[in-house]
Amino acid sequence: MLKTRVLVAVVALPILLAVIVIGGELFALVVLGALMFGAVEYGLLLNQGGYRPPLVLILALIVLAVGSTWFDEPDWRDPGLVLVLIAGVMYAIWAMERNQPQPVLDLALAIFGGVYLGWLGSTLLAVRLMDDGVYLVLVIYGSVIVSDSAAYFVGRQWGRHKLTPHVSPKKTWEGYAGSAIAGGVFGALAGGLPQTGPLSWDDGAIIGLLIGTLGTVGDLGISAIKRQVDAKDSSHLIPGHGGVLDRLDSVLVGTAIGYYFLIWFVA
Repeated sequence: MLKTRVLVAVVALPILLAVIVIGGELFALVVLGALMFGAVEYGLLLNQGGYRPPLVLILALIVLAVGSTWFDEPDWRDPGLVLVLIAGVMYAIWAMERNQPQPVLDLALAIFGGVYLGWLGSTLLAVRLMDDGVYLVLVIYGSVIVSDSAAYFVGRQWGRHKLTPHVSPKKTWEGYAGSAIAGGVFGALAGGLPQTGPLSWDDGAIIGLLIGTLGTVGDLGISAIKRQVDAKDSSHLIPGHGGVLDRLDSVLVGTAIGYYFLIWFVA
């Protein structure tokens, strides 16, 4: 399993790096595509638990979030969300009239999934559209990768105390500590590297530390969904890594944290 994970990463990371550097429409389409794949996996996971969230509502919210970010039209979000909510209520009424068992719950799951994936995921595009966006995306995404990897290897080697035994039994406090430390160290190094970059070493350290400590929430959140429907992975699309949603879990939360730190404390 570890060998497969490493081989896939060796192939995928250069491609991902090229997409980040190229940016523009290509980057936006890759982000949108990844989020939509994640939405499909989210829906299929919930299907395994007997839920039927309307996929079209999830996708509509993702398109709304990414589209308003790409076209720099934040005023689209509120009326767009209102329209989707109204459409969702109409769906729930329609579904209940046809004796579907839990249309209101399905609607709530769809709205949550669309907002979670769309609103958090669109911050990745927002960071890339900033000045020095390539560098900033690499710092944030690098912090996610390094902290996730540290959590895995430290937990595997020294992990003894369970972090969340009911949600993700293999995660340990030792691995969590490794994630926080590694994220902070990587962020500090990346932030202090370019002399003309927008980040100082302490900015980078804070971003890396925040991602290392709070990015785990995204991982555990998807794990909680999988645990509830008794699934190991969101899909088997990526050999050794599970599905797209399994790869997005920490990225979504980590990028959102990094984005708001940048616009509140750095920009």
